[in-house]
Amino acid sequence: MGDANLATEFEPGRVRPTVLVVEDEVLIRLLIASELRDSGIQVLEASDAEEALTILESSLPVHVVFTDIRMPGRMDGIGLSRFVRERYPHLKLMLTSSHQPENYARESVDVFVAKPYDLRTVIQQVDTLLRRSGHEFGRR
Repeated sequence: MGDANLATEFEPGRVRPTVLVVEDEVLIRLLIASELRDSGIQVLEASDAEEALTILESSLPVHVVFTDIRMPGRMDGIGLSRFVRERYPHLKLMLTSSHQPENYARESVDVFVAKPYDLRTVIQQVDTLLRRSGHEFGRR
């Protein structure tokens, strides 16, 4: 599925595309992060919205935020996506959940992926979002 050689295709000095995966279920987060890394994408991980905000406010580059809706803490994935859209409008947003909520703001996300998701579909969606923002990682 993933191609570990993609990471070596980047030009020196070029920023590797980075996805911030926000998921409180450890095994799911590890699985999606591993697949993204195998595809040549740099991955940052957060277990909740507060941790994600700390990463976003750091100097680490992020191009796509991939967040679950249901998470512990003061802010869920919908709240996080709204905050990110307001504060970081250049970032691409992917929202995921086992059910598609009726009340989420479609304008605050670029893609919704229902769980359980096919990892190849997630990788393709990330690739599409990165290409839209000018950051390609895909096979050449």
